[in-house]
Amino acid sequence: MATKPTKLWSGSGDNLLRDATALPLPDAQHSDDTPDGPLLIRWLLRSFERDPWTCTVLWIFLLAMAALPTLAPVAISDDWTYTASVRNLIDRWQFHILPVAAATQITQLFWGGAFGFLLGTSDGVMRLSTLVIVLISGCAFRAMLSQLGIPKRLAAATLALYLFNPIMFSISYTFMSDPHFVAWMTIAVWLYVKAEVEEREELLIPASALAALACLQRPHGALIPLGVATWYLVSGRLRIGDRPVQRLLRIGALPAIAMVIPFALHNDGLPSQQKLFLTQLQDAPASETWLLLRRMAVIETMYFGLFALPLVFGCARHLLLRADRARWWQTLSIGIGWMVIGVGGMWMWNQGKLMPYIPHFLGKGGPGSGDVRYTREPLFGPSFYMWFTIACGIAAGLVLLTFLTSPRKRASAQTGGAGIITAVLIWQAIGVLPQSFLFRNWIISLDRYLLPTLPLLLALLAYLLRDVRFDWLIATPVIALVMAFSIAGTRDILVFHENVWALARALNRAGVADTRLDAGYAWDAAHLWEFSYDNKIPAQTPDGSWWTSSYAQATDSTYVISGKPVPGYDVLSIHEISGWLQRKPVLLFVLRRTGAPPDGVTWPP
Repeated sequence: MATKPTKLWSGSGDNLLRDATALPLPDAQHSDDTPDGPLLIRWLLRSFERDPWTCTVLWIFLLAMAALPTLAPVAISDDWTYTASVRNLIDRWQFHILPVAAATQITQLFWGGAFGFLLGTSDGVMRLSTLVIVLISGCAFRAMLSQLGIPKRLAAATLALYLFNPIMFSISYTFMSDPHFVAWMTIAVWLYVKAEVEEREELLIPASALAALACLQRPHGALIPLGVATWYLVSGRLRIGDRPVQRLLRIGALPAIAMVIPFALHNDGLPSQQKLFLTQLQDAPASETWLLLRRMAVIETMYFGLFALPLVFGCARHLLLRADRARWWQTLSIGIGWMVIGVGGMWMWNQGKLMPYIPHFLGKGGPGSGDVRYTREPLFGPSFYMWFTIACGIAAGLVLLTFLTSPRKRASAQTGGAGIITAVLIWQAIGVLPQSFLFRNWIISLDRYLLPTLPLLLALLAYLLRDVRFDWLIATPVIALVMAFSIAGTRDILVFHENVWALARALNRAGVADTRLDAGYAWDAAHLWEFSYDNKIPAQTPDGSWWTSSYAQATDSTYVISGKPVPGYDVLSIHEISGWLQRKPVLLFVLRRTGAPPDGVTWPP
């Protein structure tokens, strides 16, 4: 049957008769200004149009993953500890966390296990699992900044400083426990902030579930709900008539349960390394505790300056103008704070300590953990690190200025979100102390212990700077320099370890057993820790390094791979490797103890 034509025009055409059957609704997924093509491409283009700055940061992170030797078959630093547990889970279907592990690791174990089940348990796949969770946390971090009302360009800059911080970026290319904890913590805090800003208390339960995952990664996860509860208490949200018990249960019940799980899964409770941290804390004399507290106060302050340096330098001129309008008590507080920072910096300077104070994943040789004898030469001369320390101190002073001169505004939901971040930041800053007691009389602490404060400090700082004018001609090049430095340095350390492990494998093929070889902490521990531990072997290297004394006691270090000649050893071969940041050639030396018989080993082969 013929369909009757629909009448569109009536009379002289002045009136348009709209008929739903004649004029179809436009496709919600298509418009004239949207390019044709696959749905993913259109979505990416629309995302770039909405927020080109954030998309640029995320794409650079993804491109770096593709360009760097992400899947390099090498372990870095403590990777061997956590990778061994994943291999036990996937290859033997056995839940076993090594007693030497410093982290609870359960979340990381199953996250890495999922990747291992699908792609294999190689060191490269484990590294990929870390990068994926860090990238997800970057998206959650950016969403948290949106919840706080941060302008897009400032939010993207803050995201770049989180993902490409030299410590955070280089450790993301490992299977260490730190980036996994920071990632889960960031995701959990984002959901707590979302619950606060949108006034949706039902989100507290999934937020606490994410905090529980952080607890199953490291004990410091308990500080997340503790920080949220602290803010609720300070802001008067736990009054008797406001159902305080129900709110506290929503905030912290699941993390509390998660803190008990390790005791049920581990036959002897905590891993031995965590027990060691607690023992060191309990046994420390009052004088050593007081010294560590003062040192860590200075160290955390200066690293806060390092983390925030590109942001505060980018608006320094406008911050100083705001300081001119400060009230007397603000001016007095700023002066006292700056004096304390200066005195603390000079105190450390007089002890011969310059930034970076506690190097592990950011040292004078660049980003990344070397863990080979004489790893890398410093990138710059001594005067550079003096000025670098001064710059970090100035940046820390500007951070203090930002906190003290931020205009007070009427309380809002976003203020509550910033309050949660502040409370969690304070607790995580305190949480750096317990594990530092182990190193109090040696290297004081490790830079990676400060990483939980990184996203919290940056988010809070961005919130306080959201109404401040930025000199983007200053801030953008500094941020770009940080990103390039992190990428190049991480590439260098991966290539460095690739060459170390290639030489170690070649020495194995030439007849050098692992019990006669020192190829650095990661190689030695990965190949000899279990053997040394199970057989209770005492240290066989009288003049060795800390790892041959504690993690690879079975090696006698007849052969050594080092970054320079070692006294008491003969040089067998020298190998130059590629380095983007180093101005001098990067060399690896294969050495043999002077007077040791070759025992049929021919080197070079």
